[in-house]
Amino acid sequence: MKHGFRFTTFLAFLLVHCVATSQTETTSPSERSEKSLRLQYAEDLERKVLKVGPSQEISIGQFALQSLTNTSPRYLSVSSLSPLKSNDPLEPGAIVLRKVQVDRSLEFEEGTSKFRQANFASIVEFLVVSPLGEQERILGHSEQITSHTIPFSSDDTESKEKIASSIQSAIEEGLRKIVSMKSFPSIFKSQNMFQR
Repeated sequence: MKHGFRFTTFLAFLLVHCVATSQTETTSPSERSEKSLRLQYAEDLERKVLKVGPSQEISIGQFALQSLTNTSPRYLSVSSLSPLKSNDPLEPGAIVLRKVQVDRSLEFEEGTSKFRQANFASIVEFLVVSPLGEQERILGHSEQITSHTIPFSSDDTESKEKIASSIQSAIEEGLRKIVSMKSFPSIFKSQNMFQR
């Protein structure tokens, strides 16, 4: 009788252990892939420029795409990054980088024309589509970055770097907001369902 009880207890323990292990094994891969997403960007972003002089411009859209490519792996596993044409429909679960904007201002010493500093700040806009098709705008802002050299003058070697840095900071904030959304797990699931 004692042996029968021990054997039954052992079998029950073994069964519980196997079930727990199999549940862990089935949930772990989905948890690991929960943040594996397809990102998109508005196609016209590739051509977005900031005019910085009579005949000079810099491609802030390319800076934004480079930042998105470099920064997104810190927050999620990206399966692909592709352009979204303006007439393409937005799928459930879509995450799209739509806009980038750089604001800059020059400050001069009060009452004079003596240059004091330049300030750069960037803002980006993501569009996130819920599984039910509702669209939510997510904005990412950068802190103001200050330069004491007149931007894009003959002495200036920093402005492009500072603009690229401010765009990256805005992208990071936008991605942080996206992965902390309550609906983020369902966005992942809807992307997978739509792709199937």
